[in-house]
Amino acid sequence: MIIENLFPIPIGMLKYEDGITAAQESFLLKQDQRPNEGNTSSVDKYILNNVKMKNLKAFLEKSIDEYFHTTLRPRNEAKLRITQSWLNWTKPGQHHHKHAHPNSFISGCYYVNANKETDKIYFYRSEHRHIKFPTNDWNPYNSDSWWYPVGSGDIILFPSDLSHMVETVGGEDTRVSLAFNTFPVGYIGDEDELTALHLEK
Repeated sequence: MIIENLFPIPIGMLKYEDGITAAQESFLLKQDQRPNEGNTSSVDKYILNNVKMKNLKAFLEKSIDEYFHTTLRPRNEAKLRITQSWLNWTKPGQHHHKHAHPNSFISGCYYVNANKETDKIYFYRSEHRHIKFPTNDWNPYNSDSWWYPVGSGDIILFPSDLSHMVETVGGEDTRVSLAFNTFPVGYIGDEDELTALHLEK
């Protein structure tokens, strides 16, 4: 039997092989923090606008562009622009609540400090399931949630309306991630279909 993946949700996964410099890491880890639900986040909500983050931002923009054009294949000239970007610190015993990202199209995380053996990101099925069967073997078709391991230097991209969370962190190290949102700019939609939208770059 052939089983096709119809209307799949694309999750982009890659690694920033160059890595951030010691100076960049110091800059990120010394950011002022504010309380969040279950953990803390940076006071600065535009981290990637800082000139010290220029190289990382350029790599993220290139990765977002590849993800966008590979998955959606836009006919008109359009791209995604990074809007807000911020840091999350999740200490052992803390968690990051289940949430999605309104007013964003594609969201992502760059992991400044994470342990691939213990750190995960959880995603949740959005649609209601009318009939549910108990199962012995979980897979992407029958699961209500799915997780991926994440480590330092990893980047993960996903649709902003996809709910996600971080379960209680174990071990001894603080998990630090740089999250970001994007929004389309350029020529969106179609004139004849009355869906045209021109957003300034």
